[in-house]
Amino acid sequence: MTSATRFELPLAKAEYLLTYATAPGIGDDKQNFWCLEMGFESAEAIQEAILAEVSLEMLQPQGQNNFGYLYRAYIRITGPSGLSRRIRTVWIVRFDEDIARFVTAVPDRKGDL
Repeated sequence: MTSATRFELPLAKAEYLLTYATAPGIGDDKQNFWCLEMGFESAEAIQEAILAEVSLEMLQPQGQNNFGYLYRAYIRITGPSGLSRRIRTVWIVRFDEDIARFVTAVPDRKGDL
């Protein structure tokens, strides 16, 4: 497996977390979680919060796909609302690269760290 030496979380990916909404009753409503529950108002704040908590040592291998090696890392984020949640982040290190690129972040339903 390729070892990552740094993280990359583009602002566009953080913006997706801030703005993606689903129809009522359908799960995976990122906007509801990141804005209403956690209290984030900007993609920059989400980006900074994730990058401040994740470290290369936290990456857990999860296999690979056609593009590279997949990893997850569990972090704890306290949002501007004061709510603190365990978050599962997913990253990919493309073949022949050493950058852990952000895929997604979702609240972990399994409890505390």
